[in-house]
Amino acid sequence: MRMQACTYAGMRVYKAPRNPIVSTFFLFYTLKLTRKRFSFREGETVVEVKRVLESILHDGISMYKKIGSAAPLPQLLKAQKTSLKSKQGAICLVRSKEHLSTSEGVRGYIVTSMETLLEDSFGISHWNPNVANYLRYSDKKRRHIKGLEEKNLQQINTFVVDIDSKKQPYTEILTAALDHSIGIPTLVLETPKGFQAYFVLEKPLFISNQNDYRGLKVAKRISENIKRSLAEVLQGVDISCNDFGFFRMPQKDNIRWFSEEMVYDFGSLIAWSKRQDDNRGRGLFVVPGKEAPQDPTQSEWFRELLATRHVKGGEGQIGRDNLMYTIALACFSAGKGRGEALDLLDEYNSGLHAPMRHNEVEKIVRSAYKGRFKGAHQEYIRELLESWTNKKDLVIENSFGGWYKFKKERKDRKRSHYEEWEEDLLAYIQQATSLEQPVKWTTQKAICEELGMAKSTFNEVIRKSNRILIKRKGKGCRAQTGLTSVAVLLQCALAYNQTHRAAYYETIRLMNTEHENQEALRELDNLLDLHAFEVKQQRMNGKIFNSS
Repeated sequence: MRMQACTYAGMRVYKAPRNPIVSTFFLFYTLKLTRKRFSFREGETVVEVKRVLESILHDGISMYKKIGSAAPLPQLLKAQKTSLKSKQGAICLVRSKEHLSTSEGVRGYIVTSMETLLEDSFGISHWNPNVANYLRYSDKKRRHIKGLEEKNLQQINTFVVDIDSKKQPYTEILTAALDHSIGIPTLVLETPKGFQAYFVLEKPLFISNQNDYRGLKVAKRISENIKRSLAEVLQGVDISCNDFGFFRMPQKDNIRWFSEEMVYDFGSLIAWSKRQDDNRGRGLFVVPGKEAPQDPTQSEWFRELLATRHVKGGEGQIGRDNLMYTIALACFSAGKGRGEALDLLDEYNSGLHAPMRHNEVEKIVRSAYKGRFKGAHQEYIRELLESWTNKKDLVIENSFGGWYKFKKERKDRKRSHYEEWEEDLLAYIQQATSLEQPVKWTTQKAICEELGMAKSTFNEVIRKSNRILIKRKGKGCRAQTGLTSVAVLLQCALAYNQTHRAAYYETIRLMNTEHENQEALRELDNLLDLHAFEVKQQRMNGKIFNSS
């Protein structure tokens, strides 16, 4: 088999033919080469922290201390000349999460040089990666900081998405960002409750007060759209997280992914964000004087429903199921992730005098997040308040006069939409598999019973889908069915763990024996080619952007 030679990342490599196995091997080879350039190491420190910090800050702070620097005099003089060409500001470092919300404000200290940042970074919990014009201490003991306001931003270096869930591995964040958002993040950090994904700009966006901080407003809209695009496919995405506030400090032990090549052009992000706004039927800029839609989870009726404890419901009375479904719909319309809604309802259910089974709560959340309705029905909200609270005359601040129905409920249809069954099957595969075991082995009967799916429907979904792969073994009562998906295999492909890669190769060999998997394998091949192409384009153009 002949392979065409090409230059990649300054090295001589070969371009493989479009074959799932060979092409994937080529991708791994190129990633292996670039991984050396990114300082990736298995079983050791993942990446050099200094390079991470420098790639994020974009010379937003000075290189060396003004007083007491350990740098040689020639380097100090050179750095001083460089600093005259660009404005440099300040950042704040915080030693623990509790210091972010003290009674006197943020407790931390101000840093204006990379030298100090590198010296102190290992004892730091949080920082603000987007540089401020200036920061001051608000007390004589120099412990608390003032000036931490968005309008005091000097430059925006990065967009950060906070994901408060570990139900999905970091590799799934990479694939979700590639498929459904702007592209693969520059940096992924693991936090105690989840992950944080950094999307670093190729060049910083400098903030000014021109046109009422128009640049800042555009950046905030882009940040919101990035978070919403990921919230549609990932659990635990914090939509309400401060766009340009404090985030986890990159450390040797919390970096799970870093590629200094994966940076983003701000102009391209504006174009992408406009397309997102067009899809949602809104403009890029907020019209002055026109109120934005209210968040139903911040309303009084929402708090009153969450405070109920004796909800049961019976014949002719609206009850527990409707109340929890209404809460879930409110979370959905507020843009909260499915995982966040499930956590909220699980906590609420635990406090009920007659709680439901956990799997019933999961079904309610899953149904609410199908997208059939835009929000909760005002009449249902009022009836719930009248039945289970004392706030019968409460004003319902809700933008929806009813549940806006896009299609019939499944129970009201003779045949469910094929896309819904495919999504259910994909969700089942995602939950039942892992990077270590990318194939779920069971029986077709067990799968159909768990999903409430007819066998004929199952076979139709498998036949039509280009995202699901299947392997059948044996016959009769001993027959076994193995299921995986393109998304699961892509996660394995992007993982750097040797065991995960071995599992990937074995699964590809297994699935390649089934003729009905060929379309899904081609889809996987296309995604891998896209990833390799983006890395290559990054080297050629100095930036990376997914325009899809």
